[in-house]
Amino acid sequence: MNASGLRIERLNRSAHEARFLEFAREFHEAGEEALDKIDLLLSDPEDYFDLADRFEHDRDLPEGLVPMSRFLFFDGDTLVGQSNLRRRLSPLLHRDGGHIGYAVRPTARRRGHASEILRQTLGEASQIGIARALLTVAATNLPSLRVVEQNGGVFDAETASHRDGAIMQRYWIETATGAAP
Repeated sequence: MNASGLRIERLNRSAHEARFLEFAREFHEAGEEALDKIDLLLSDPEDYFDLADRFEHDRDLPEGLVPMSRFLFFDGDTLVGQSNLRRRLSPLLHRDGGHIGYAVRPTARRRGHASEILRQTLGEASQIGIARALLTVAATNLPSLRVVEQNGGVFDAETASHRDGAIMQRYWIETATGAAP
């Protein structure tokens, strides 16, 4: 299947737990922390999925965090990527994080999946009323910078990450434009 045929599904523990854990293990074995809360997912799936449900339903969130939906992307039955859609921005997310984060499993890269994942997530953002989505990308992550630009990203500014001080580039994308085929 080509990248444009990826199927999007909202994270659902009963439907996705085994494949999502296997997906996370691949990142862990590659020494990557591209997935939000990967250590919690691998050490305590019960707590991870409880937290994901709280984010999805905007219930009992930790201080300073915002509601967020997680989407999984499948090529046939293979989970190739995931995205997070934050439904509003905190001051920290304005600087580093933005509305959308995404990841493609190491063994599925360089096939156009990231562009399609971002395109479909922009469509989800548009459906919930986010007209312009903010994305932040490490200045050294050239593949992701290309994906954002291919999806209509307009450079705004550079900032320093609150996590590690890395230089981040901020991009805005009109969701109706970015979500167009």
